[in-house]
Amino acid sequence: MVRDRLGVPPVSPVWDGRFGAELRRLRMSAGLSLRQLAPLVLSSRGHLHDLETGRRQPTIDLATRLDTALGADGLLSGMRRPVASSADPERLAYVARHPRRIDPATLHALADSLTAHRRLEDTLGSTSLLPTIRAQLDMMITLVTETAGVLRPQVVDVAAQWAQFGGWLYAASDQRRLAGRWYGTALEWGTEAGNPDMVATVLSLRGHLAWSERRADAVVDLSAAAARQPASPGVRAIATQQQARGHALTGETSAAIALLDRAAELHEAAGRAPDREPPWIYFHSPAYLTMQRGLAYRLLGRDADAIDHLRRGLAGLPAESASAAWTGPYLLRLAAALADTGDADEAFDIYERVRILGRVTRTATLIDQAEAAVRTLSARR
Repeated sequence: MVRDRLGVPPVSPVWDGRFGAELRRLRMSAGLSLRQLAPLVLSSRGHLHDLETGRRQPTIDLATRLDTALGADGLLSGMRRPVASSADPERLAYVARHPRRIDPATLHALADSLTAHRRLEDTLGSTSLLPTIRAQLDMMITLVTETAGVLRPQVVDVAAQWAQFGGWLYAASDQRRLAGRWYGTALEWGTEAGNPDMVATVLSLRGHLAWSERRADAVVDLSAAAARQPASPGVRAIATQQQARGHALTGETSAAIALLDRAAELHEAAGRAPDREPPWIYFHSPAYLTMQRGLAYRLLGRDADAIDHLRRGLAGLPAESASAAWTGPYLLRLAAALADTGDADEAFDIYERVRILGRVTRTATLIDQAEAAVRTLSARR
């Protein structure tokens, strides 16, 4: 079984030395101050100042957001020379043509490629990746079908991880039928591979589909089933906090709070043994759990607590996650809580942030939800 937590190092693009000057020129042409531009690109005034003066280099996703906000048509994000991924495309192409010749080095390349795609989805969103991932999923089916012998458990384990990622992309693109299909495949392959982390993760993700449909009983039951698996503490923490939100959907305050506290305990246990955690929960952090508690408080009608926890959670996310498409729903709920407590101006600002995030990551549902919320809030004023 593949357990060595393979992955590629963060991509460190080399930026053109003129980036800062070009950013300043575009900002000035748009008539924006650093303070005005910062919230539009999910950054801070000080960070943008450091970019303009050359003290810092941007991430690719921030450069893309700057392009969008300034109408630069890709000029800024194009001022880079990307470093190639460690995954070997020639090796993967060869195995796609000759699946029975897979070897351990190819398994490493497949794991590397999956890690890179997970990170890329944070920046580009799910829709942009789906055409590529469809081809990868087809190859996984072929590999599982054709591989026998000593390498089969490892092949099936890696294939399960690809299937789980494919299911997540389809779910994030609001294609729930296909999401359910690939989650089912991931569950089958993860069970064959004897990977309790994958089994628990897929059960939890099925619970997430139920959450998106507000089916509280299914959220609770699937999340509880995931938490019962002999999985890592981090995987069980994610399932447990989701179970808490299921109880919050039905107003069960005591059960929800107790489960959120249990999730925090599991997260602390995960921090004491990080090598035990699977690579696909890299986003899990104290800030993430704080955001989950904020969602639960919002469902329980405790808006002041919800606003506090959502703000702190979003502010505490690591840089590589702060602008991911999956943060959009948390921003939407923060804005809704602010609007309900009378802070319409900040709510409008956050809805604009979500709209830009949706444009940058090509997540149409975020754009639609933000624009609908703005219309509703405008009608109430």
